[in-house]
Amino acid sequence: MIDEETPPQDESPEDAPEGTEPPADEAEPAAEQAAAEERRPKKRGKKQDRAEEEVIPGAHLEPDLVLEEEEPAEGLEDRYAEPEPEPETEEAPTEEREPEPAPATPLDLAADARYRATGKRKSAVARVILKPGEGAYSVNGRELDQFFPRHALQRMARQPLDATGNAARMDVVARIHGGGVAAQAGALRHGIARALVEADPNLRGELKRRGYLTRDPRVKERKKAGLKKARKRPQFSKR
Repeated sequence: MIDEETPPQDESPEDAPEGTEPPADEAEPAAEQAAAEERRPKKRGKKQDRAEEEVIPGAHLEPDLVLEEEEPAEGLEDRYAEPEPEPETEEAPTEEREPEPAPATPLDLAADARYRATGKRKSAVARVILKPGEGAYSVNGRELDQFFPRHALQRMARQPLDATGNAARMDVVARIHGGGVAAQAGALRHGIARALVEADPNLRGELKRRGYLTRDPRVKERKKAGLKKARKRPQFSKR
């Protein structure tokens, strides 16, 4: 058998024996590669970058401190001294009082003086006549407590004369019709107040402030055709 001859392998420069230099063609690329590595920027570590980034601004400046001047002890005592308490003055306790009626002088009426007026509230109408007397009331030929059994309605009718101070100096004769009992009492008060203004025009401000001259126009709304009352409708049935 014939032994196959193995082709000769290239010997690397490392395996070359010492003392032998690489050829000139191989030395030139090695020199260029070394020069390119020198030109590349060297990589920095992360710790070195953080240290350079953490720069405190103004660290190189010197602090300029302004110290406050110490105040003398006398000034501090005056500043922080407690104010002296003011002497307490005894005040009289204020009591809540009801508004007193305006001072009104009794009217000087002649014996035959008559003052007529008409008062209204809702659908009640009262025709009133004021004349000198002792404070008697005649409503439709009856006394006040008989015509208005409720004390609240009696007080309502007496309010104008009580407010002006003429409760015991004038008599009231009235004819009332229409409306309910409360509406009739309001109409009587309205008519007495208007008659007092006829007797003395100076009483108008006080009576108007108390609301005795205000006419109450509220009236029950009339029934409409097809409805049960003014607004109420019959119940709707689908079937």
